[in-house]
Amino acid sequence: MAAITLSTVHQAARVGGQVKTVLAVFREMLDAFVSNRMRRAAAEAEYARSLQPLGTSSPLMSAQ
Repeated sequence: MAAITLSTVHQAARVGGQVKTVLAVFREMLDAFVSNRMRRAAAEAEYARSLQPLGTSSPLMSAQ
């Protein structure tokens, strides 16, 4: 009976470690995705800003 209990505790600890690993990998993937999207949005905004003639306000700023 004690062997079954210890085995179950060991399996639970191993599964808990695997869940933490999966969550850490998922978080890294999500962080990379969000970071990539933010970089792309910043690059697009910079490009749009460079196309705008000097001295004109952006449509977003005039709407506010």
